[in-house]
Amino acid sequence: MKKHVFLGLGLFGITALLAACGQQTKAATTQRTLNVAVSTEASSLDPAHAVDATSGGILEQIMTPLYDHDKDGKIIPAMATKVVKPTDGGKTYTLTLRKDVKWSDGTPVTAKDFVYSLKRIVDPKTKTEFAYQYDAIANYQDIVAGKKSPDTLGVSAPSKYVLKIQLSQPTPYFASQMTGYYPTNEAAVKRYGKQFGTSADKIVTNGAYKIKNFNTTSDSWDYVKDPEYFAKKAVKIAKVHVTVLKDSSTIDNLFATGKLDDAPLSGNLIQKEAKNPALTKTVAANMNYLQFNTKNPQLNNVNLRRAVSAALDRQAMTTKVLQDGSKPAKAFVPQGLATNPSTGKDFTADADTPLTYSPTKAKAYLKAALKELHTDSISFAIMTSDVDTDKQVGEYIQSQLTKVLPQLKVTVSSLPKMTRIQRSLDGKFDAVLMSWNSTIQDPSDYLNTATATNISNFSKFSDSQFTALMAKVNNTNGQSAKARYQEELAANARVIDVAGYIPVFQSANSRLINTKVGGLHYSMLQPAEYRHAYFK
Repeated sequence: MKKHVFLGLGLFGITALLAACGQQTKAATTQRTLNVAVSTEASSLDPAHAVDATSGGILEQIMTPLYDHDKDGKIIPAMATKVVKPTDGGKTYTLTLRKDVKWSDGTPVTAKDFVYSLKRIVDPKTKTEFAYQYDAIANYQDIVAGKKSPDTLGVSAPSKYVLKIQLSQPTPYFASQMTGYYPTNEAAVKRYGKQFGTSADKIVTNGAYKIKNFNTTSDSWDYVKDPEYFAKKAVKIAKVHVTVLKDSSTIDNLFATGKLDDAPLSGNLIQKEAKNPALTKTVAANMNYLQFNTKNPQLNNVNLRRAVSAALDRQAMTTKVLQDGSKPAKAFVPQGLATNPSTGKDFTADADTPLTYSPTKAKAYLKAALKELHTDSISFAIMTSDVDTDKQVGEYIQSQLTKVLPQLKVTVSSLPKMTRIQRSLDGKFDAVLMSWNSTIQDPSDYLNTATATNISNFSKFSDSQFTALMAKVNNTNGQSAKARYQEELAANARVIDVAGYIPVFQSANSRLINTKVGGLHYSMLQPAEYRHAYFK
């Protein structure tokens, strides 16, 4: 038995010493900075334009939405005081909001801030990249068509802390949509105009952290604990420093030397760290896919796109190239997102889609395409972002197509993410490797991105049969869950059959997380929220 000797200290002295040590430890833990890495820059802090994963991750830290997800993916209240059941046959949501939430400038967050935010997002003048996610709200269609004013959107504030949302039809997944519904400070938008959300000093937030030292070209920024946050006592880490790091070797070295606490890892370094207890892998609701620019007559050929899809060995790519827990695409919907309402079977297991590797079929499709196009070869470039994973996938696709289909002359162009996004929006590409990540637990959120009028449909792909199927999917009036699910399966089968979009793989989130840090939970639907983190 070990003996502990306290020289010159009585009981009171011992107690005081222990208390002081405890206070010093607590203070050191609270004051210690959490150092985090992300793989890409952010495009915007504006909830109306935060279209990329990094921007969405920032909003998770600095904003409080109506609802949130817990670490198991269950929908829980956030700004709303509880998760409510709709009335009026599933068409009306009446939400009571917390009264203790303030903006970072000290003013209260009220129902009017949500009304303003939603109306601003659906206003065609705002040019929101994902406005269609609000299409269930009454009058949305007429507003985007220019037939009605945004003021007619079915949202209102009957009182200061009551928000009422009226839908045009029952929407079974609307609760999960509200996990991405953030308020917007109208005074700040008017003050900063087009610069709103472009930098840390041009945003007003209502989350656990305020953001500092940020603009849309930043390669680092900070989160600092917001003293106005309603649950500030539960926030254990006062400062988080974020750095954009695109090279996995750099990340691995910085983590090994204790300069990073939480960072993404990719490629063969995942195998190197396979036995490291700091390595975690979480499958994400992130579908990566190819879009071909249909304004180019050659790339608008269905058989060409089918040939490309059949030439991809998705299983080999995920297990031998990425090696990060990513899954080969089985549908245009991620595995684990949605299930059969009758059997509980996963959507991807029910989907009957031809995403298998078949060099024989690929060659036959290309032969037909070349005949239809009256040529003996086709050249195109694949545009990707310049992060390691995207570059690896682009290079793999290039090598695979060259091997299986030598008549294709394929190059790869890896660009900074913001450049890639802008060129996609401008239609200045041949083929682009895209990804879609969603917190909406319904296949339609992925399938709708391929509809002809969707702003994320950079390729301008259009197919009348797919359009008709999605019209049925999106009309939920009097529709059973079983019938709608079958229509989603049919729409998924159609977009893959004509290779309108070519699903490639479902991402995994492989990260190195300091084992002395607790509370960092990455789930399929959202990144970790640092307000839950603590140093052990």
